[in-house]
Amino acid sequence: MLSLNTIFRFILLLLSIIGLNAQEGSSEISLQNIITDRKKYDEYIINRSQGLHEITGFKQNDSTVGIILVHGFYPADWRSKGFEWAEPIKNFSKAGLPMWLYRYDWNQCPSITAMQINSDLATLLEKNKHLESLIIIGHSFGGLIVTLFSESWESTFPINAHAIASGLAKSKFDRKYLNCENPKKPKYDISKYVEYKQWRTIKDQDGIFKRLNNDPQVVTFINGKTTLLPKRWKSTRVGHNFSILVVSDIILSDLQKNK
Repeated sequence: MLSLNTIFRFILLLLSIIGLNAQEGSSEISLQNIITDRKKYDEYIINRSQGLHEITGFKQNDSTVGIILVHGFYPADWRSKGFEWAEPIKNFSKAGLPMWLYRYDWNQCPSITAMQINSDLATLLEKNKHLESLIIIGHSFGGLIVTLFSESWESTFPINAHAIASGLAKSKFDRKYLNCENPKKPKYDISKYVEYKQWRTIKDQDGIFKRLNNDPQVVTFINGKTTLLPKRWKSTRVGHNFSILVVSDIILSDLQKNK
C-alpha cells in the first residue's frame, strides 16, 4: 500500500505535468486588447487555457520582480468574466514589471489549485532566473487560493501575497465541493517565506458579503497582516470588485516609492 507521502509526491508530479502543458498551450494577453468598457467587453482576459499567461504590450523597466494575478469564481451565467481585472491590469502595467494572469478551473477544489500554483510558480522561476521576488494577488475566491498557497510555500524564494475581498471563514452560502471538503477555516498559518496581507472590504457595502450574518473575511493569521479598506476611494464607493483597483493603486504607490 502506498504511503501518504508517496501519493502526495505523485500528485505534485502530475500537477506539474498538467501545469507545463497548460503553459505551453497558453497565449499572451496584450494590454492593447483589454477592453475597459463593460458594454463592449468580450471576456478576453478570462477566455483562455489554464495556466500562466504573460501580459504584454507595455514597457518593462525592472525584470527582477514579477506580478501574478489570480482571478475569482464565475458562475456559468456571469456575462463579464474577468472584467473586474481590466482597469487594475492597466494600472499595474505602470509599474513596468513582468506580469502574468493565472487562469484556473474555478470548479476545481481550491486546495488542488493552490498546489498547482505552487508547482507552476516553481516552473516559472526555473525559466525566469532573473526574477528575485514575486507579488501574487488574488481576488475573492482567488484570494482563498492565494491564502492556501501562502500556507504551503516551502521555497526560500520570497513571495509577497495579497488576498482581496476574500471569504476565508466558512459560511452557510459556501459552494458544495464534489471531490473535496470545504478548505475554509478560522485560522491560517502563513509560510515564513511569504509576506502576506489580507485586504478586507467593509462587509455591509460588499455585494457578496452583506447578506451574511457574519463577515467571512474575519479570520486569524499566524505570520499575516490585515488591512480594512475605506468606504470610498477617490470619490467611488469601495465594493467587492472595485476593491481590486483600490489595492492596485496602493501597491503601485508602494512600488514607486521603493524604486
